[in-house]
Amino acid sequence: MSGEGAATRLLLVSGAGGAGRTTLATALAGRAAGRGRTLLVTVGRAVDPLLADGTGPFDHVHLNPVELLAQWWEGLSATVRAGRGLAGGAADPGGAGFDPFALEPPELTGLADAEHVLVLRAIVGHVESGAYRTVVVDGPAFDGLVSLLTAPASLAAYLERVWPRHVRLSGPAAGPAAGSLAALLLAEPVAGLADRLSAFVADRAALELVHVVTGDAGRAARAREELAALEVLGLRPVALVLNRMIDVDGRFALDLPHPAVRLVRTRVAGQDDAREVLAQVSTVLERPVIEAAEAADPVQSAAAAVALAWDADAILDAEPVSVPAPEVRPTGGAGLDARYEWSVALPLVDPTTIGLGRVEEDVVVEAQGVRRRIRLPSVLRRCVVAGATYEEGELRVGFVPDPEVWPGG
Repeated sequence: MSGEGAATRLLLVSGAGGAGRTTLATALAGRAAGRGRTLLVTVGRAVDPLLADGTGPFDHVHLNPVELLAQWWEGLSATVRAGRGLAGGAADPGGAGFDPFALEPPELTGLADAEHVLVLRAIVGHVESGAYRTVVVDGPAFDGLVSLLTAPASLAAYLERVWPRHVRLSGPAAGPAAGSLAALLLAEPVAGLADRLSAFVADRAALELVHVVTGDAGRAARAREELAALEVLGLRPVALVLNRMIDVDGRFALDLPHPAVRLVRTRVAGQDDAREVLAQVSTVLERPVIEAAEAADPVQSAAAAVALAWDADAILDAEPVSVPAPEVRPTGGAGLDARYEWSVALPLVDPTTIGLGRVEEDVVVEAQGVRRRIRLPSVLRRCVVAGATYEEGELRVGFVPDPEVWPGG
């Protein structure tokens, strides 16, 4: 357990590139450190110069995805080689020319989904260690964030689809490549890891988003689309931060023709538009909007970031977000004449972007450029889709019994 005996809180700072995620994540970690031991996690090929000097009232760890991939592959390769020796197998037991472990760790310069899974595994490891009261993650930009959060579930679904677990475990230890010991030793650890991380990401009490937006023209509208996409994934921010705001009082004559004044006037107009857009989003999501002022001087150290004046305590004091789970309700009839409605709350989504698919016992919801695979309740797994509508901020899908599998049908 952490020093205070409380459960570790994970705050993932998200937002577009240039929004000031690293600065605010550093500032948030500094404020959290006053409440208990805190870890700041950064991710990327290089350490941000802001944190390069190692100062700050918190612990800091930097995760390099390529290094994580090489370390994981090296350990897995050693396990497979040992297993082959015990089984008396050759490098290619199936004789099919398939041997993924011919690759040496230094050869691996990138493997996207694996990198995301391993980064997430490292983050979860720090959270579950119990060593910290708060873990703050300086998350990637939007596209990278979506990949990070969806990689475990996608990997688990792909693996189960192309090579179901009951087939893997019943296959021979030698023979075709699909049943080889090497493939089994590769698949089982990956499948178990993907399932565990998928469950962690799906636990809305375990992972909290802090979404950062700047007041630049058009950024808030784009942020609304990003938040809608995250909502498709079942995630809502614990707070919205409107960052790098400038304060212009009545003594500043915005109607002067000087180019510098026009620049400030445009900036102020963009801020006003951003406030209006985020106020609407705040009302829909019932989440606060916190403003952070533009720093008077460039923020070039962790100490300078921690010294920023903004209401970080509003984030640390906020209650976890309650995201409504998909709901099923009967709408009439009985037996084969029964009718059901399955609904998902998506109040920010543009309904023209919505698409639906069915894969065995799951529904695939697509909207805002992202996809989410959702397991249906047991009663709906014996039904077929009978239409869908979008009303009052909800995606509503109708189901009717499938006579071929419905009990008594």
